[in-house]
This record gives sequence, C-alpha cells and structure tokens, in this order.
Amino acid sequence: MPWTKLKNVILVILAAANLFLLILVAGPALQSRRIAGEARAEALRFLQGRGVQVTEDAVPQAMDLPPQRLERDLEGEQRAAAALLGSPVTAEARGGEVYRYYNEKGSVQFHSDGAISAQLEPDAFPLGEDRREGCLDLMARMGLEGDILAESGQELTFRQTLAGRPLFTQQVTLVCEDGGLSAITAGRQMVGKPQEDPARTTITVSTALISFLNGVSALGDVCNRIDAIEPGYITAASLSGPTALTPVWRVTTDTGAYQLDTVTGAVTRVS
Repeated sequence: MPWTKLKNVILVILAAANLFLLILVAGPALQSRRIAGEARAEALRFLQGRGVQVTEDAVPQAMDLPPQRLERDLEGEQRAAAALLGSPVTAEARGGEVYRYYNEKGSVQFHSDGAISAQLEPDAFPLGEDRREGCLDLMARMGLEGDILAESGQELTFRQTLAGRPLFTQQVTLVCEDGGLSAITAGRQMVGKPQEDPARTTITVSTALISFLNGVSALGDVCNRIDAIEPGYITAASLSGPTALTPVWRVTTDTGAYQLDTVTGAVTRVS
C-alpha cells in the first residue's frame, strides 16, 4: 500500500480512537447533566403545583459555588494595611489574635474572626467628587472588591464580593469626614484567597428548591411567588481553624427574604 494511503488510514484510525475516548469520558457527564436538568424542571413544576409562582430564569441552572475554606493570612493582612496606609507600617500584637498596623496616616486592626476596623486621617485619604467611587478605590487598594449597598449621612455600607459573588456576612461601615475616609467600623472583611473544601458538597438545584419550600413551611410562613435568587457566600470563623465559606441562596419572595444553605438545605429568614 502506498505511504500516502497508509498515512490516511492511520489518521482515520486515530480520529476514530479520539472520538471513542471523547464519548467514553463525556458520556457520563452529559447523562448526569441531562438527569439534573430533568430533576430541576420537575422541581419547578412541583413548586408551581403547590401554588408558588417561579420563572425558570429566576432559578440557577446549577450549583456553581463550591464550599470553601480560608486560613488566616497574617502576612496578607499586613500587606493590606500597608497598601492602604502606605509603607512602612508598624505592627503591634495586641493579644487575643488581634493585630494592629499603623503609621502617621492612621491605623488598621484585624481580628481572628475577620473583624476589621481602622482610624484614619481624612486628609490622607481624599475621596474625590464621587465618594462612593472613592471608597471603592480605597477598599480595592487593600485587595477588597465589593459594592456600596447603602449610604446614610456620612456613612456608607460596603459589602465584599468574591469573584463577583456577594459575601453576605462581610460588610463594614465606611465613615467619611471632610471629603476623606476617616474610619472603617462595625464589620468583617476577608483577606486572603480561599480554597475549595473537599469535606463538604452542595445539594442539587432540585433538592434546594424542595428544601426551600419545606423550610418556609417549617418556619410557619407562606409565599406565593419567588422573585429572585441570588447565590453567594456566608462565612463562619473558627478560633482554632480555618474560616468556612458556605454557599447560600438569598431568595426574595412576595412575603419576605430567606437564606437557603446549599450544603445542608436549611432555611432561615433574612431580616
């Protein structure tokens, strides 16, 4: 057989082998995705049959936020403080796993549970014409991304995000004075990069929907419509171990807001 024909035969055999391997690997995943999609659709029909209106677009297609955990990063905290205040900063261990970093521009203090506070010289931290954007820029300087949720008088509420998803429990109050940032108070922030937690897994979308309906009923509440579902994280710090990041749904209904733990399926009211 001429070499050109033999080469073509070899190429066909290799292509067929690659196609077979692709089907072998992707087949179970595609089957699992199809089953999950059917279960999700069935759960939607179940809710609607129980008198709860919900559009398909309001419900996530999949659980794309994995449980994570975060080890405290003392060096990262010092870098964040130095980035805000400007180097160099002096470190002070205040006992009880509390560390304070300071220089002539102010001070930043971190606690083991994620609590953070700062006292700043407003002249050193001008916010510009748009103080919301100015506050976001200063927080980003520390490596903290997020959104301004509310503004009242001289105070703004900043909520941290992770890869664009809200960290519902990581909020602080930013205090403005004389056109600059004067303090960070009343809240927690997350410094460092979390890692996936292999010891925990999330429930499926279909299970989450049924758990939500059952959880609302267990609370003695009734809802007739789901308006929105916002996936995000809550955190729980441990004095002797890493901080746990648990993925949740914040579910807005016609009668109130609820939080669904997508690891345990537990439902709580959101005030």
